[in-house]
Amino acid sequence: MIDILKLFYTTHYNLGALAILMLMLLIFFLSKKNFKGAIIVGILLIVYNVGIYKRTEGKSWTIEIDPPETTAVNDGYGNYSKPQPIKMTFSATPEKWSVTDEKGETHHWCWVDDMWDRFSNTDIVAWIWGENASKKMMKSTETRANNAGSGD
Repeated sequence: MIDILKLFYTTHYNLGALAILMLMLLIFFLSKKNFKGAIIVGILLIVYNVGIYKRTEGKSWTIEIDPPETTAVNDGYGNYSKPQPIKMTFSATPEKWSVTDEKGETHHWCWVDDMWDRFSNTDIVAWIWGENASKKMMKSTETRANNAGSGD
């Protein structure tokens, strides 16, 4: 468990910083003899680390990366062909925590990156107020931008 958490926290240092802050809060509560707060923070810290371990240990992720359009290959006769997508598989074992591709670049992927991709691709306005409100807001801002750009 320690090896997985060391690898995880060195890659996702913001989540490691959160664990360190909880540990410091635990020490603070213990120094003030606030045992209720110390027990609560201690339980939160254990649940946090066990949750990260359970979501990471023994799992693997496969992603497919499409090469950019600028990497089209010319065969000399004016025919351009797009390179094949790159598939990479990552797992949370110490020997395969990161993958180095043919260019020598090191890549990493895990559930945190997958969760961030899903969150960053979410239309928050549509999620909160519904799809129609999102479309109306986009239409009103586009109309306002077009009116401002026309000089009226």
